[in-house]
Amino acid sequence: MGENYTDEQELALLEQKINQAQASGKPIKQYVLRQIEILQNAIDIFHKQMAQENRAEDVQVAEIEIRHYAMMRELAKKINEPTKKYDDAIKNIRIKIFGAENYKLFFKDS
Repeated sequence: MGENYTDEQELALLEQKINQAQASGKPIKQYVLRQIEILQNAIDIFHKQMAQENRAEDVQVAEIEIRHYAMMRELAKKINEPTKKYDDAIKNIRIKIFGAENYKLFFKDS
């Protein structure tokens, strides 16, 4: 898109383009892939910032990360892209917070 937009502005613009493309039967993949790219960049920056603040192990940080990866997973599903890396990221965060044994107990069916 453009360098003049914030991530939030660009995501909103992309959402508009997706809605327009869907309404006219045009492909949306390029827009959704860009949304995923923006979200991935944001989570990468977030990880670095939390590590610098020694907050990488905070439960609140884990919740934010999980929500973020869940959004990316839903976007990938929207265009029939693989979701395994997002599922794995969510699983690894849960294991980091709860431990492997508790993960098996709490999230066995998910």
